[in-house]
Amino acid sequence: MEECKKSQNGKRKIGGCNYLNKNCWIVKNLNYAPYKRCQYCEFKFHQCLFLQYQVVSLLLLVLSFSFFLLFEKRLSLLAVIVVFVLIIVYGYFFNSSTEKIIKSNFSLKKAKDALKDLTDNLKDKVSDQTKDIQEKSRYLQELLNIKTDFLRVANHQLNTPISVVLGAFSMMDEKIWDTAKSLETIKAGFKRIAQTVQDFWDAYELEGEKMEMKPIQTDITAIVEKLILEKQKMPLAIQRKLYISVSRPSFKIPPVWCDSKKITHVISNLLDNAIYYTEQGGVTISYELIDSKYFKINVTDTGAGISEDDKKILFQKFSRGRGASSLHPDGSGLGLYISKKIIEGNNGEMTCISKGAGKGSTFSFTVPIYRNQQLNGEQADQMVKKDKIMVFEKNNPV
Repeated sequence: MEECKKSQNGKRKIGGCNYLNKNCWIVKNLNYAPYKRCQYCEFKFHQCLFLQYQVVSLLLLVLSFSFFLLFEKRLSLLAVIVVFVLIIVYGYFFNSSTEKIIKSNFSLKKAKDALKDLTDNLKDKVSDQTKDIQEKSRYLQELLNIKTDFLRVANHQLNTPISVVLGAFSMMDEKIWDTAKSLETIKAGFKRIAQTVQDFWDAYELEGEKMEMKPIQTDITAIVEKLILEKQKMPLAIQRKLYISVSRPSFKIPPVWCDSKKITHVISNLLDNAIYYTEQGGVTISYELIDSKYFKINVTDTGAGISEDDKKILFQKFSRGRGASSLHPDGSGLGLYISKKIIEGNNGEMTCISKGAGKGSTFSFTVPIYRNQQLNGEQADQMVKKDKIMVFEKNNPV
């Protein structure tokens, strides 16, 4: 054992080897390490009880010797024996009381430590439970909001076409419309109902990441040209005399890897939106290559444009910009949300560029040329930068 060292002020260090006693009552009875005696037993003893013990013992000795000197004029052997017996008896009772005090103090210390540990543990548990409850509360609130939005949109999206279908049946029954016109209206109404139900189902699958993508090598330009021919026949495009054209690139267009059916849905949705929100001018589609790894499609219109505030909610569920209802009252607010999720599911990116309300907009997305290719952060930044400086030429319709 190292030699005990005293501090500069001459006092023994609490917990030092001077206080170590392996025969300590606490060690034997409470199974505590010997150093505990230094902190809770001997230190207290030397500070209070031992001093009292010394004072009382000294007084007993003085009184005893004074008694014998006054009355016996000498110290006999009997006197010495009596004094030592008194000291031993006093020491025994003093030791018993000291043991009780030590045990009481130590039990109190143990109880305080246990209470502190219990309090800290309860605080941690309460904190964890509070966080868990808050997270579940936020989740339930989100579900409630989704349910409310769903009921609101579903009520409008389903009631309107059903009313149109019922009206067509009524017109046909009263022979106000001929059968062909009534059937065409009924067909359009049911088609819209089916599309609304499909949109809700797609949103549900995408929310739970249950939608499966089946990428195959696809000639995406063939899909675009087929859709352009279809959209040119839309009554609204004809009524507004909108052009729908494609800007052909100088490079050879490669096949891409994507789920062709779902990408067709995305392009169709972007073209529909461009037509719905464009009253004059038209829509232009253009192509780009990014690092020879990604094929990029841009759908640019001369329509209503998008404000900075609307951009913040553009790809959220059930969200529609200000004034959108006046141009396209039948929109569900799910089209862009579904489209963006589909593109991301095909390892691509979707962005939107607009200089503001009334200045048109450009929706762009990428798909990989090679299988399992993923767009990294630098390429995504490059895609956005190119969007900001892009210039399109208006060509004749395909």
